[in-house]
Amino acid sequence: MAFSWLPSFYSHSLERSKVMNLQKRFLNLVKDEQGAELAEYAVAVALLVAIAVIVYRILGESINDSNSGTAAKVANAKTDAGF
Repeated sequence: MAFSWLPSFYSHSLERSKVMNLQKRFLNLVKDEQGAELAEYAVAVALLVAIAVIVYRILGESINDSNSGTAAKVANAKTDAGF
């Protein structure tokens, strides 16, 4: 033992304080929520992306049809105007 010159009760007390300090540090690490916040943000972003993909797939064809109709009207107006 590193503290062999100390009485045994005192060296035992030092070991106990080291264990207690280690326990406190571990509990602080577990209580630290910074990593949890990052994981929550990642899940939220993934959920938003999934919703955007679903909405795009559902509305994509109707938006495309609407744009195609508008393009056809513009082309017809251009032809009718003589351009």
